[in-house]
Amino acid sequence: MSEPVEPTDYAAAPSSLRQAARLEDVPEIYRKKLERLAVELALNINDAEDIFDQYGYDADAAAELVENPAFVLLMQQAQKEVFETGLSFRTKAKLMAGELLPYAHDIATDPLQSAAVRATLIQWVTKVANLEPKEAKDDSKSGSGLVLSITFAGQAPQQVVAIPQYQTIDQEAS
Repeated sequence: MSEPVEPTDYAAAPSSLRQAARLEDVPEIYRKKLERLAVELALNINDAEDIFDQYGYDADAAAELVENPAFVLLMQQAQKEVFETGLSFRTKAKLMAGELLPYAHDIATDPLQSAAVRATLIQWVTKVANLEPKEAKDDSKSGSGLVLSITFAGQAPQQVVAIPQYQTIDQEAS
């Protein structure tokens, strides 16, 4: 008989250890928990002291954080989004995606991952970041007609569009 197989400890896997080391080097102001904190403060569901306490900030640390320009910007963005749209499904998904982005980077840069997985993640990040090449707009495919652009010195360009006019020619057979 074969020996029992021990379950894999994914927390001790090489990619998880590399990810943990990377996260230690990132300044705290850029970690995603602060975005969640900013959204919770913007929603104003609980008292600010309680919210800061849930995230492990005492009064002095909270005061220091609130004076940080990067956190002030996060708060302004969160307040604007909550004011304009409320906390929607899209906002929640955005926070989750932001939190998962470092893991996507870890997988995409891990040489032990398959090339297909890495390529898919690179394509996804490119799409989410809106870095995909734009298709050139080809006016010639829009139909028949003539588009003429005329520019006079000191004036904005003016477009003249000729709309085709169709005529029916009647002819009798001889």
